[in-house]
Amino acid sequence: MILPCKHEKRVVDQVQPTIDLLTNLDTLHPNVLLDHEIQPADYKGGLVFRSAIESIRGTFIASSKTGREGLVGDVLENLKQREGIADYEAAGSRRRHDFTVVLERSPDYFAAVEVKGGEGNSINIPERPLWAREFGVWCHLDGAIVNQPAHGAHSIVNRLTNELVRRKKQVDVVFFKDVLCGTPTRPCPKYPGNETKTGLTTAPDIFLLPQRVPSLGDPEPPVHTIDTLKLPRLILDLFGVATSDYEKHLWEVRVKVVEIESGRLRREVRVWHQGELVDTSASRSWRE
Repeated sequence: MILPCKHEKRVVDQVQPTIDLLTNLDTLHPNVLLDHEIQPADYKGGLVFRSAIESIRGTFIASSKTGREGLVGDVLENLKQREGIADYEAAGSRRRHDFTVVLERSPDYFAAVEVKGGEGNSINIPERPLWAREFGVWCHLDGAIVNQPAHGAHSIVNRLTNELVRRKKQVDVVFFKDVLCGTPTRPCPKYPGNETKTGLTTAPDIFLLPQRVPSLGDPEPPVHTIDTLKLPRLILDLFGVATSDYEKHLWEVRVKVVEIESGRLRREVRVWHQGELVDTSASRSWRE
């Protein structure tokens, strides 16, 4: 499994009954609707229910994006206050990425960070800034809890490695963390004995990607390590992870381009964690 953390079954089991209740409220509890001046006949027939759901969904999406960027901003601000980085800036709509991070001055060493959601189909990667020595994507697995974190991580890794191979969009590292990490809804197995009490102090899961774009001439480039990048180590240290525990938080994403029949190519991805193969995938073939 690409990520070992899971939503608590007790919580997940309540999702479908909630869907059933809200969907059939007009027939199950019409008096509840009438008490709130909602006509049962209009609940579905007048699109009241659907309109309410869409409005709530829009609010959740807007607040999730703000929350995601706020959490990453807090991490970078803490790094700056502790002199782990020289500076950072929220890029906003002016640029194609969300944060510019000045890791060092004299000479300048910059990183760019893009903040995304937790499902693969929501990941559209911008072009890597030419000045960025490191390019990271921070993903939040804060969507519907019916999908386990492993599902989102698998989808995101596939999407990113496809962008890497097919469109030459190189990302060095992916961070996974959200407000559910280390809570009773999603205990963190990396903190034995304290699984549900770490909350915002839970360190992110860090996926290290290839150092170069794979090609037929360089079919399986080496994967980044904690020593070839600066930002991952700084973030692990910020969250109080001991050097001896780094490996608990690190995943290696190995990508290989394979030539198959008739000159067609295929992308093969293997994810390793603490010396164990935890996820594999292969793309459909294509012609270069």
